[in-house]
Amino acid sequence: MSNHSSLSTAEVARLAALQSYHILDTATDEDFEQLTELASVICETPISLISFVDEDRQWFKSSRGLDVQQTSREQSFCAHAILKPDELMQVEDARRDERFKDNPLVTGQPNIVFYAGVPLVDEEGHALGSLCVIDRHSRQLTPAQQKGLQLLAKQVMEKLQLRKRLIDMQNSSDRTMRIHQLLVVSEQELREIVNHLPEPTGVYVGEELIIRYANPSMLSIMGKDVAVIGMPYHLALPELAAEDFPTLMRRVMQTGVAYEQRQARISFVHNGTFKEFYFDYRLTPLRNEQGQVWGLLNTAVDVTQAVKAQFKAKRAEDMFRLAVSTAGMGDWHLDSRNNLLYASPRTKELFGYLPEDEMPLDAAISQITDEYRDLVSKAIKAAVDEGRAYDLEYPIIGHRDGELRWVKATGKLYPDELGNMTDFLGTLLDITERKLEEQRREDFIGIVSHELRSPLTSLNGYVQMLELTASKSANTKLADIAIKARRQVIRMEALIAGFLDVARMKEGKIALNERALDMADLVRIAEEESLATITSHHVIFHPVAYTPVYADRDKIEQVIVNFINNAVKYSAKNSTIHVACITRNGMAHVSVVDEGMGIPVKDQPHIFNRFYRVEGKHTLKIKGFGIGLYICKEIIERHKGQIGVESVEGKGSAFWFQIPIHP
Repeated sequence: MSNHSSLSTAEVARLAALQSYHILDTATDEDFEQLTELASVICETPISLISFVDEDRQWFKSSRGLDVQQTSREQSFCAHAILKPDELMQVEDARRDERFKDNPLVTGQPNIVFYAGVPLVDEEGHALGSLCVIDRHSRQLTPAQQKGLQLLAKQVMEKLQLRKRLIDMQNSSDRTMRIHQLLVVSEQELREIVNHLPEPTGVYVGEELIIRYANPSMLSIMGKDVAVIGMPYHLALPELAAEDFPTLMRRVMQTGVAYEQRQARISFVHNGTFKEFYFDYRLTPLRNEQGQVWGLLNTAVDVTQAVKAQFKAKRAEDMFRLAVSTAGMGDWHLDSRNNLLYASPRTKELFGYLPEDEMPLDAAISQITDEYRDLVSKAIKAAVDEGRAYDLEYPIIGHRDGELRWVKATGKLYPDELGNMTDFLGTLLDITERKLEEQRREDFIGIVSHELRSPLTSLNGYVQMLELTASKSANTKLADIAIKARRQVIRMEALIAGFLDVARMKEGKIALNERALDMADLVRIAEEESLATITSHHVIFHPVAYTPVYADRDKIEQVIVNFINNAVKYSAKNSTIHVACITRNGMAHVSVVDEGMGIPVKDQPHIFNRFYRVEGKHTLKIKGFGIGLYICKEIIERHKGQIGVESVEGKGSAFWFQIPIHP
């Protein structure tokens, strides 16, 4: 036994801090067992320990690969580790280290050769012990393993602090319960008790719940001063009155049955600012000598920080499970306060780094190809500053291998331990193969489309000859064949033109022939064409006022005709289709409304995607390649406009677009 009086002031304070956690000589805990197991897995060592250094011994709260529960402090490696609380201590070969070469734990069982330990440091800077890993062979931890061990040590400390808070709250609750057992007290006695209690405590009386007493601690968590004493509760804290809190208090007084709640989420104006808190509180009826309830004792403990710490731990656990369960995905964490980026080994691999390499945010951004770099930077800023969704696909150039890869990045902003939205977390997925497949498909479409035009031109000539022969000979059967052939040629021409538009848009080669024109003229042309070609539906064109725009006549007409043809294709015969063009907020707004089958909600966000088709029993016999609406979207967006759809399944759809009015 060491002489306690000979210990330094700092060591006495450290030992007192250790005792305050009530952790020594306690039973095993599954949470700590999982962390030592994870430490062994990450560092690839047979032994891992959570060790606390007492006055004369080191005691193991959790031990993996070692059967003993404690050793003397003189033999302890961890006693050396805690001397530098801010550093990871690593001993590559204890047999050659002057501090440990004669240590019985080195010369005998468990034959320690390698040791690495991270101090467990509390909020006051006291090193209570360490999370350490041990091996029987000389070695070094990789930077990634060191980082992992440090993160696990932080989790050990967080769980230890949470455990301490729970014990303190339980002790506080026990003291409060002893007070609650005093069923008959005088007001003077009660005032003295309340004012000297460490726990926030208040006493309320009467139907109006007048605040008779409130000790300084209760006034502090209320965010009020002594002026509220003597006020009705609903006037002192009107926000809680709005949540019907006084009704709960009156029920306790009427029934005489105490009520308590853990981690209650409560929001109110605190010192002039509206804030959110979490409380453990209890409401206990106070009785006189006749057993009648005359008042209410309210005790409360602010557990906001503890609850938020739980939320943070749960968030970290969810992210860990997401990264592990999603094969091939990497994860990352950006601290928006200092722009520090943490990247998992898989994320580093996708960016062309080794696991031990540092990957700063600026370096990662610079690896994004030129045409996407600004887009990604702006999306990150919008997600961090405004909480917008972050879901992007972009190409990157590998740091070491120089390879081009496509990745899909998703992320979300989360609150830190104080509730500030500063932690930007997300995942990264390699989509290179999918992008290559899309490119191969688009290349194929472009080649096939060009190759089909030559034979189609010849076929068109033959059809013209057939039409001429039928006309001269007055052969009605031949004329009917010619009409059907002409219809198929037109369909093929439109299909090939669509494929070519897709290819050109992808390559950025499609050009707009913009000029000043009147939308009323375009709608009139669409009306004339519809009247000549559509006999199966009632197409109603609403009057259009003079609407000047600066646009490509053919392209905008193509969009209107596509909307009308789709309405015909996906609605029943003899149903009505409405076409309208109005001016709205400086935009020419065109809509085509049908009474057709409608579009399922799950398909609506994707309806303008390239090659997307709604799959269902009503669409099985309707032909198409899913490029028409995609082309419409590209045309409208190139006119600096917007396009969209509003639909109710079984009732119909309203497709619309709008482009700027030309002054």
